[in-house]
Amino acid sequence: MDIILIGIFLLTGIVAGILAGFLGIGGGLVVVPLLSVALPYAGIVQEKVMVIAIGTSLATIVFTAISSTYSHQKRHNIVWPAVFSLFPGLMFGAMLGATLGSQFSNDFLAIIFGSFCAVLGLYSVFKNRYLQPVSDYAQCRGWLSLIGFITGVISSLIGIGGGTLLSPALIWLGLEARRAVGTSATCGLLIAVFGSLSYLITGANETELPKYTIGYIYLPAFLGIIATSVLFAPLGAKMASYFSDKVIRICLGIALLASATQMFIGL
Repeated sequence: MDIILIGIFLLTGIVAGILAGFLGIGGGLVVVPLLSVALPYAGIVQEKVMVIAIGTSLATIVFTAISSTYSHQKRHNIVWPAVFSLFPGLMFGAMLGATLGSQFSNDFLAIIFGSFCAVLGLYSVFKNRYLQPVSDYAQCRGWLSLIGFITGVISSLIGIGGGTLLSPALIWLGLEARRAVGTSATCGLLIAVFGSLSYLITGANETELPKYTIGYIYLPAFLGIIATSVLFAPLGAKMASYFSDKVIRICLGIALLASATQMFIGL
């Protein structure tokens, strides 16, 4: 294994950890575009770069989501009845998203990921991020399984934890913001677990993968990223306390638009 490549994976974890803590975005929005650049140098054929980047991203999210879930549980921010209602949809959606992702072409996955980042980035820069509830959460729990399914499909398809989608949805349905964030963090763990397992299984019979790859999860990148992202996420969170919400929102939009640009340039 090239020492330079290992350094790139460690650096990816540092960037992902800092931005996740500073901007509140899931590591996948950072990890996927960075891995899409680095993985070809590891001997991975171009046609498999995006699917391995997404599978590896979901695997790294499992560990960061465990830490986040534990922190929110200590603060009583998780609404467990909502998690149980979301669970069936999240599980089947994550598995379906991973199955679809393993079948799509590299360019198509890059377009989906880039388009998602572009839309979210423009929204972050130009729109108010706070959504006004349209209903009482207690009256709309029947929608949670469907919302979980949609979130699971999209998140597993592009390699993110799901909080980016689920938190605003829960707030819109009447759940207070801090509990929406805590609940979505727990659901992000479920998405990452089922999504990464599905990418592992669907890639098990793939013959054109390099050494150190289990399914569509590339172990050197996985280990390097989690080794540094866990250490640097607290630094990002500390940085966030020194900036206004507006500055953080604009930085989030710029980071997402940069990710989208990188995806489209690589087509």
